[in-house]
Amino acid sequence: MLNIEREELILIQNKKIIDLESEIAEKSNFIWIIREIVKYSGKLKTESEITYMVIDMLIGIFGLNASSLIIKQKDETYNHYSINNKSNNKFEIKTSISLDEEYNNITEAKLNSINSDNSSCLTIPLFDLVTDEISGFLIATHSQNNFFTQSKIEFFTTLSIQLSNTLMNSYLFSEVSKLSSKDILTNCLNRRYLNDLLDYNSSNSISYILFDLDNFKMVNDTFGHNKGDELLIRISDLTIDFFAPYDGRVVRYGGDEFIIILEMDLDKSVEILEEFRLNLLKDELVKSFPFKVSASFGIANYPAHSPNLKDLLKKADNALYKAKENGKNQIKIYKSKNSSN
Repeated sequence: MLNIEREELILIQNKKIIDLESEIAEKSNFIWIIREIVKYSGKLKTESEITYMVIDMLIGIFGLNASSLIIKQKDETYNHYSINNKSNNKFEIKTSISLDEEYNNITEAKLNSINSDNSSCLTIPLFDLVTDEISGFLIATHSQNNFFTQSKIEFFTTLSIQLSNTLMNSYLFSEVSKLSSKDILTNCLNRRYLNDLLDYNSSNSISYILFDLDNFKMVNDTFGHNKGDELLIRISDLTIDFFAPYDGRVVRYGGDEFIIILEMDLDKSVEILEEFRLNLLKDELVKSFPFKVSASFGIANYPAHSPNLKDLLKKADNALYKAKENGKNQIKIYKSKNSSN
C-alpha cells in the first residue's frame, strides 16, 4: 500500500515538474519573441518586414495553423499580411482592403472556439499609441481547441503593445525618409534620392530621361521668380501625374532640369514621352506666356546605351544638348559619336 502511494506521489511530482518545465519553456518563448521585436524596433524595418518577422515567429513557436496582421493605413484602408499552412506557408500581402463588420467592435482580446474545425482563434487589436484608436489586428489560429490559455492571451496582449510601438517607429521613419528625399518646392524626388537610385541594380530595361524647359530664363526675367516657381510646380505636377500609371519616378535635378526614370524599353519610353511632350504644350499656364514655353528631352537606356546607370545620366544629358542645339521642343535619343545614324 505504501509503495502504491509512494508511486502515485512520484507520478504527481513528476507531472508537476513536467508542467513547470513546460511553463518555463513557454515563458522563455514569450520573452524571446518580445526581445526580437524590441530589437527590430531599433532597426526601423519596413511594415512588411516587421509583419513577416512577427507572423513567422508566432507560427514557428506556437505551431499555429495561420496568423495574420491587419494594419490601418493613412487613407483608412488596411493592409493584410498573412501566412497560412493551407497556402503552403506562403507570406501573402493584400493592400487597400476594407474590414468586415466583425472587426469594427473589437476592443479587447477576443477568444473564439471554432468547434466545427476543432480549433481556436484569437483576435487582438493593435492601438495607435498617440490617438489610442485601433490601428489594426493580430489574428492567430490553432488546430487545438482551447489552445489560447489565459497566459497566452496575456502574452499576445503584451505583444500587441510592443508591436504597435514598433510599427509606429517604422511609420515615422518612413515619413521622415520620404520628406528627406523630396524637393521642397516641387514635391519631386531630389538628388539625394537619385544618388541612392544610381546604386540600384536591375535586370529590367531602364530609361533615363533628362529634360528642361525652353525659355524658362525668359519667364523669370520677364515675370519674376515667383512666376517661375509657379511654372516649375505646375510642370512637376503634370509630370508626376502623367507618369504615375507607368510607375515613373520624377526627380528635380536642379533649376528647371528634371529626370524621369521609366523601367521599360527604349521604344515604349519614347512613345510615352512624345505624348507627354505634346500634353505639356496644351497646358493653360504653359500657353499663357507671350513667348513659347516648351520642353526639350534627352533619353538614354539601360542596357541599350550603357550597362552603367551612372553613365546613363551623362548620355541623357548629351542627348538633351542635341535637342536644344537642334531647335528645342523635341526628343533626342542618345547616339554615340561613331554612330552611323
